Amino acid sequence: MEPSISRLERQERTGSPQSVPPHVPPERVVDIDVYHMPGADTDFLAPWKQLQDSGAGGVFWTPRNGGHWIVTRGREIARIYADHENFSSRIVMVPREVCEQFQLRPTTLDPPEHSPYRRVMSSALSPAVIQSAQPKIREVAINAIERFRLRGACEFISEFAEHLPVAVFMHLANLPIEDSAALPRCAEQLIHADGSRSATPIIERYAEYLRPYVARRRQRPGNDLISALANSSLDGRPLTEDEAVDVSTAVMTGGLDTVVSSLGLMMAFFARHPAHRRRLVAEPAKVRPAVAEILRRFPVMTKARLLKHDQVIEGVTLKAGEVVVLPPLQGLDPREFEDPLTVNFDRRPAPHLTFGNGVHRCPGATLTQAELEITLGEWLARIPEFEIDPLCPLKTQGGVLGAVLQLGLRWDSASTQSVA
Repeated sequence: MEPSISRLERQERTGSPQSVPPHVPPERVVDIDVYHMPGADTDFLAPWKQLQDSGAGGVFWTPRNGGHWIVTRGREIARIYADHENFSSRIVMVPREVCEQFQLRPTTLDPPEHSPYRRVMSSALSPAVIQSAQPKIREVAINAIERFRLRGACEFISEFAEHLPVAVFMHLANLPIEDSAALPRCAEQLIHADGSRSATPIIERYAEYLRPYVARRRQRPGNDLISALANSSLDGRPLTEDEAVDVSTAVMTGGLDTVVSSLGLMMAFFARHPAHRRRLVAEPAKVRPAVAEILRRFPVMTKARLLKHDQVIEGVTLKAGEVVVLPPLQGLDPREFEDPLTVNFDRRPAPHLTFGNGVHRCPGATLTQAELEITLGEWLARIPEFEIDPLCPLKTQGGVLGAVLQLGLRWDSASTQSVA
């Protein structure tokens, strides 16, 4: 059963009054820890959706993680993402002091400083590059499926989802695939249950891994993604090594665990909805709109922004210097999408924020879409009937990235097909 909104207890009962700024209306204060929300272990979107539907307004303040605002209305979330004049990307996660220590170009830059770096990333992830990656995506997906197809079961995250995006990146970047076993997962919690933090942030660990490769490719460039990034020009000058490491890290981390979670949520949905699954088996041309709809229904990222100027949202004043958190709720808002919790392959396409909005929209969105489409098509061609294994149920985790940690699937091996 989903947790009720009453479990998101009011600050008057649980928090310290000194932690609430005087301009915050008392009725807008809730005790919410974005890293440890009730019910997030089985559905990290459910507690956010309950807050959105609570009827208590679309703007809240929580004293957790340094104190910050939360905006839950889809239209306001979209506006804030797109408004870099009033909402800075210098802070993209809470607590803010952690983000301030580990700035990453161009993720934590605003225009105009952001724009040249973004052009570098967009050029490196061009449509031609994405097209060239599709045979590798298909090869990795088919090989993984065939390893467990006749077994009749798999733990989808560890046996498939964690391997696909990293194999694709290592292929594009010409990096040793055996290195992937030592890479951290972005899904590792920033803030642990006891309040402690990781000794070395995930982003820094990726940067340390990539730095020697970036240095070598700057000296001896090849025909690969790291070489393209490391030898790019920024407003007419070459990138420095530090800049090249930053953009390489941003590209790598942006396309790993987000894809893992999206793959897991997609397969959990189809395991639970045989009618949707069978329709795609009968109509393979619907795979593309189906994936687009899945991405709308199951967003994974919770971002933050720093207010540059005072703003009034839903009648509440947010002050310059404060932080606002943007949950993954725009695509789930009934004011923006009719019956938003229903997956409808025939829904008329409309903008959603699963890949962000504005100048920071994910440059790897097209690659992610291709990875999900190819996975779904190749899976259904071989394993058309499957369900969630009750001995290995869906396990999720909230935070900056809504993560799928476990998903057991099972099927009758006799119902599978060998596809040439």
